[in-house]
Amino acid sequence: MTQTELAERWRISEATLERWRTESNGPMFLKLGNQVRYRVQDVEAFEEVALRGSTKIDGAVEQPVIPAQRPPSIPVVTKSKLRPITIWLRTGGSRSTRLRPGFAGCTR
Repeated sequence: MTQTELAERWRISEATLERWRTESNGPMFLKLGNQVRYRVQDVEAFEEVALRGSTKIDGAVEQPVIPAQRPPSIPVVTKSKLRPITIWLRTGGSRSTRLRPGFAGCTR
């Protein structure tokens, strides 16, 4: 089903579904080129996990937790992988500038 069909089914905005996709909060989805599709069995599985018997925490039915998974293509940046950069600083009230080397992500 399309994003529009799912938004109509749940009576939520399409923007909510888009946000859920970026935050890995919603149902599993297929990305086919620039098209987003939801399989019916994935939507129904998400609905089963979201099913509650009460709004109280202690009254909720025990539900399995679907762990968020990081896509393997996203690299983890560590401090050792930072590249030096050059920062242009304007000094005082004059129009002269000077260069000061710095490192991306570091505050000095």
